[in-house]
Amino acid sequence: MISLIEIVMLSVLALCFITQMIFYWVVLAKPYYYMKAVKKGRILFFSGFLPVSVIIYAQNRFCDLHKFLLPLLEQDYPQFEVIVVNDGTVEENTAALIRLQEQYPNLYCTHIPEETKYVSRKQLGFTLGVKAAKYNCLLFAEASGSIRSKNWIMLMARHFGKEKNMVLGICAKTGETHFFKKFMAFDYFYLNLHLLSMALFNRHYAGNSRNLICSKTYFDEQNKFFRQMLVDRHVDTAVELSAESVIMVDLNDSEWKQEKYKAGTVALWNVEFLSGLFFILAVTASLVWGFLHPYTLPYMAGAAVFCYLARLFSQLFVVNKTASFLKLEKFFITIPLFDLLQMMVNIYFFICCLVLKKEKYIFKYDKR
Repeated sequence: MISLIEIVMLSVLALCFITQMIFYWVVLAKPYYYMKAVKKGRILFFSGFLPVSVIIYAQNRFCDLHKFLLPLLEQDYPQFEVIVVNDGTVEENTAALIRLQEQYPNLYCTHIPEETKYVSRKQLGFTLGVKAAKYNCLLFAEASGSIRSKNWIMLMARHFGKEKNMVLGICAKTGETHFFKKFMAFDYFYLNLHLLSMALFNRHYAGNSRNLICSKTYFDEQNKFFRQMLVDRHVDTAVELSAESVIMVDLNDSEWKQEKYKAGTVALWNVEFLSGLFFILAVTASLVWGFLHPYTLPYMAGAAVFCYLARLFSQLFVVNKTASFLKLEKFFITIPLFDLLQMMVNIYFFICCLVLKKEKYIFKYDKR
């Protein structure tokens, strides 16, 4: 005879399991289905080549601008300009910029005044870059990343037109060997995947300034976007998903924490996170109950193990198939550990959102 407490535990387990299956196979797998459709020629793109202004934010940290800019300046695209916003970079980078400007007439440089200490420097940097831009199509990136292909501008700009005035691209963290660095890479990839999945459902809520296109008109109207990275749902948005369009980012600990804090309030109060958290609790409770009451072991522990393995298979398939399409590092035996760690980290940053003032924290790493 099944007791009431067992019915409650199995009901919670079943509800959370179904929700998780819908999330992985319908929502998070959307980029995978989209890339398969593109590969089969089912999705058509804008055929014109609109002129593009590429705006690069070079922050006050070491970055090899010469190495970063060469693949950008050699892009296979008919008409584009590159505007580097110099935010106190080292002398070697400044010298490299001068040399490259002599060779490439479409390269321009501006800088953020040193006395602007109490504003978001990134927001100000992009604003200065936009004011210097000649074209309406603005492609944003940061010098801490790296470009994979000479077709990056073309792949991002092929979506831009009358119907779409914002294009979201994907970023990924460069490969690491340290365990926590690998977790950061997984978490950052997962965050970008979720962001683009929602955009493909026309439920876009945020963007990434490391790989993004928007119109100059939209930027002027919604300058706060580059402060909070929130996308107006009324703006027509497209998504670019291809291996050649991925921007590889050398994300340091401070930048990762900033990204997590921005997503802190969203991460905890969405159905996916809550269902995943209660799913793990329900699996644990069912296993413990089964071992404490051996007569219930076949159906309590059996249901828990089946649901957990099915969810794990879904994670492995969706995450790794998408990573394979994008030619990124795959995750296998680390996924169960990263899944639990991600839940704890999201809870931690959500608590930080409640304790600290969000605006103050967001700009902590932007100011100096």
